[in-house]
Amino acid sequence: MFKNGNLFLPPPRDGSDLKELFKRLAAAGAGRPLSKDGFPAGPWTPELLAEAISQIDSNRIGVDLRTVQLWFQDNDKGISAANIHWLARVFGCGDPMATNEWQMELSAAQSRLAAKRREQKSAAS
Repeated sequence: MFKNGNLFLPPPRDGSDLKELFKRLAAAGAGRPLSKDGFPAGPWTPELLAEAISQIDSNRIGVDLRTVQLWFQDNDKGISAANIHWLARVFGCGDPMATNEWQMELSAAQSRLAAKRREQKSAAS
């Protein structure tokens, strides 16, 4: 599905944690613009995603490339609430309703990741 000239994937609402969800969305290129031939432009890279977030008009600060690189790595780090907002804008293709849905999905996925981390820590003790 396409929205505003970008590849749009609706929130899956499948119970994925943030890392699982982010990996799928990045690999699919959710929110990426269509290429000249009308096909999705491919997966996100840390550089492309950092640039896309930094180009959002209301984002005066941008996002550090190193921060975005951490999102792509297999680690226990989550994503800040501010950056979840910017990701929702990208994945929502600039559409206010879709952005709101993505913000809710990403926030819920972040909560699931935090709960998963707590479980792993308590199981290790």
